[in-house]
Amino acid sequence: VLDKKPLEVLPILESVIENIKLKYPETQIEIQTDLESVTIEADEFHFTNLVYNLLDNAIKYCENKPKINIAVAKTGKYLQFDFIDNGIGMDYKNIPFVFDKFYRIPSQKSNEVTGFGLGLYYSKNVCDLHNWKISVKCNPEKGCTFSLLIPQK
Repeated sequence: VLDKKPLEVLPILESVIENIKLKYPETQIEIQTDLESVTIEADEFHFTNLVYNLLDNAIKYCENKPKINIAVAKTGKYLQFDFIDNGIGMDYKNIPFVFDKFYRIPSQKSNEVTGFGLGLYYSKNVCDLHNWKISVKCNPEKGCTFSLLIPQK
């Protein structure tokens, strides 16, 4: 059961970034937006965990110094959040499965990264319960972009 209420998103993003930097101090994370305030109707606990999962994965699957941009923009009737990383990326054939329960992408980092393959499955469930869309694409140069589309009233 979700405890949905209006949330001011930018302070939540900044708080999650602070927590991530305690675990991974070398990580560089920037929020890029032209919007002065961003409010969504959401369950704060699950939204916070969703953001944490996306950032944590981006860092765990990075070989060099992790650099993540969080782009927040209004696109028509939606708010779009793009989590753009410089990680190892993934093969296109894995994209349909990344949100499946227990799925872990076979990669050179697989043996180093701990987990059960539940983070993105959980993230997808949070999005489904909120009627949001989550997707992933490979970046042209390096890494991936995870995108959230949140309808605005």
